[in-house]
Amino acid sequence: MALKSEIITIKSEALKNNYLKDTCEREILVFHPEELMDGAPLLIELAGLNGTPKLNNRFSQVLNKLYKKNLMENAVVINPNFSTKYHVNQYINSPAAGNYEDFIINEIIPEISKKYHTGKTALFGKSSGGFGAYSLAVRHPDIINGFADHFGDSCFEYVYIPDIPVAFKELKDRNIKDYIEEKSKKEDLTDDEIRTMNIIGMSAFYSSNLNNDTGFDLPFDHEIGSFRDEIWKKWLLYDPAKNMENYIDQLKQMEAIYLDVGKRDEYSLFIGMKTIDKKMNTAGINHKFNEFEGGHFYNTVRYEESLPYLVEKLKK
Repeated sequence: MALKSEIITIKSEALKNNYLKDTCEREILVFHPEELMDGAPLLIELAGLNGTPKLNNRFSQVLNKLYKKNLMENAVVINPNFSTKYHVNQYINSPAAGNYEDFIINEIIPEISKKYHTGKTALFGKSSGGFGAYSLAVRHPDIINGFADHFGDSCFEYVYIPDIPVAFKELKDRNIKDYIEEKSKKEDLTDDEIRTMNIIGMSAFYSSNLNNDTGFDLPFDHEIGSFRDEIWKKWLLYDPAKNMENYIDQLKQMEAIYLDVGKRDEYSLFIGMKTIDKKMNTAGINHKFNEFEGGHFYNTVRYEESLPYLVEKLKK
């Protein structure tokens, strides 16, 4: 089956006047078969890190392969630009970042569904994108029918705490707003800068505080680095491995749930993902879980497993 692609732009009301002054005009790369079919599944990628939609990258290569093998039926797949100055996005509403949850649920899905006559909707993504896919699905089971969570952020204590001493050293004696402005313009970040911006971004999504001049509270003391338990407790409310029990009924409404993780994931996400898998098994939630050989990076090929699974479950 031949695959067509085009870029459309949505001017978002949800992102208008956001705290970071990131653009509210967002490009969306749309992949679809030559002949559209009413009611075909809509699959939305939530990127793990900043990145503008591109036609000739690994993601588009995977999609072309899947469509040529007729594994995608007549599904429409979209790759929106969700970039932020933090270089990360967790896809939930944040006063310190923007209302990305509203952008996806109230603007992208209705617009794409109307334009391409799609039916059931699924979210998919890796890392932060996997976290977002799970989080939005359980919050909006009336709109999201399935999701693929590829090694998404979970068991936060293993994922984020190792980065806190790095962030403390990077930010010591620095103005945080100046640091964000400087690193937001830099494309080739060092490992320590990536880890620091990750903690900053997570703080914006998990512990926003507009009474603070940064717009958020860090989970450590900026001056001496001591751990702030009261802030960390706010973060844990968003941890899928810990909040899943609150969403058992919503998860049982899902028509497709795909989970996977690498056995050598550098962020120890095999702990979080196996925890979620075990809890889903205990609760009797239908899902598919895979562990694969490999780590956290360069795993776009995993979509060759998850996307056909979502399509098969969601097609008419």
